[in-house]
Amino acid sequence: MRKLYIPSNIQEFPEKVYLVGDFINFCSQFLPISGGFKVFIVNDRDKHGISTTAAYHRGDNLIKVYGKNRTLVDILRSIAHELTHLMQDEKGLLVGQIQDAGGPIENEANAKAGELIKLYAKSKPERKRIYESARKNRTILIR
Repeated sequence: MRKLYIPSNIQEFPEKVYLVGDFINFCSQFLPISGGFKVFIVNDRDKHGISTTAAYHRGDNLIKVYGKNRTLVDILRSIAHELTHLMQDEKGLLVGQIQDAGGPIENEANAKAGELIKLYAKSKPERKRIYESARKNRTILIR
């Protein structure tokens, strides 16, 4: 089972919610990810144990992404990064202490996240909307 949890105030942007779900499905097929998982977009890092912009909870198939005042493409990049860690976990690659900056595990997640963003945006014309500017009221405001 795969689930996306979003704050209620993001629902005022149904187009954004659709793109997030569509992007998650795209990443799941591309990586590939075989098992279930949960993705939470949250507005409080401390409450959810996020020290940067996102976190993958190893072994729990749980991803939490900080979404407050971030553009959609930035949130999606964080989701792709953490989904790459989930894929690495499924393959048994997340063993012991993992470097949080640099190293093969983190470098692969960074590279895959950038690749997934570009491939997604190029795959269908409507998917380019992930790049739309905040000046056009396209920033997701999560309180």
